[in-house]
Amino acid sequence: MKRNNIFYGVIFGMSLLVLLAIPLVIGEDVISSVSILGASPVVGPLTTSDNIALSSCGTVLVQCNTTVTDSNGWNDIDVVNATLWDAASTTEGASDDNSSHYTNQSCNFTGSGSTANANCDFTLQYHANATEWTCKIYANDTSSNVDSNSTADVTVNTLRALDAESTISFGSLSPGANSSTDVNNTLTNCGNAAIDLNLSGTNLTNTSASVTNISVSNVKYNVTDWNQSYTANMTSLTETSTYADFSLAKRTNGVTTNKTYWKIGIPASIETFLYRGNITFTAVADT
Repeated sequence: MKRNNIFYGVIFGMSLLVLLAIPLVIGEDVISSVSILGASPVVGPLTTSDNIALSSCGTVLVQCNTTVTDSNGWNDIDVVNATLWDAASTTEGASDDNSSHYTNQSCNFTGSGSTANANCDFTLQYHANATEWTCKIYANDTSSNVDSNSTADVTVNTLRALDAESTISFGSLSPGANSSTDVNNTLTNCGNAAIDLNLSGTNLTNTSASVTNISVSNVKYNVTDWNQSYTANMTSLTETSTYADFSLAKRTNGVTTNKTYWKIGIPASIETFLYRGNITFTAVADT
């Protein structure tokens, strides 16, 4: 009996040693995670209006368009906006100015699938600077991701134009009389460059008159000084377009106007009628 106890003890001890020699492995699961952000929109190349012809004392519509792609779908695009500016005279972030800077904070866009067509319109005033302008379009998505693209190929052409008051009425004068006071006609610069004038006119006529009409040369003007002598310091109008140094500046903060001054001489022998003629004002380059 004693021998058997010893044998079993040895066997138990050897088994314990074997168990202690085997590594103890206990499994544990670790959770992994990642947050996927919305894909950024991609603004494609821009197509714009070019060689823009402004409208005399008016406005024209200028377009700056593009496509915006978003792999989350075009409905993920939240806002498209654009800036149009004259980089030679201002910066993209400057305040709007009708001569040099325009913004569109809510461009129109619609699409299908992952692509939207974005149309950004600007209403340019007649005195927008004649130069190369830059257009830049931004697209924001619902996750506040942003992309942009730009082009500096928007050409605004030079516009020389004016607006004159519709009539020059010399009132009622007797045969042989000259105007004693000026009749003013105010001109407005309706373009985006300083201008001088070309002036021409026609004889004053009446279809009922049986004698000589009032010659165009009897109408005289001065484009710089008021209340000048009819005979000494005023220029006779002609049927041929004639240059006059007027120097009417381009509009900046307000409408730019200046006056022209007119008188007429009545022939000594003329019938009593109302006589009418035309005076043509033409804007030309300021020299």
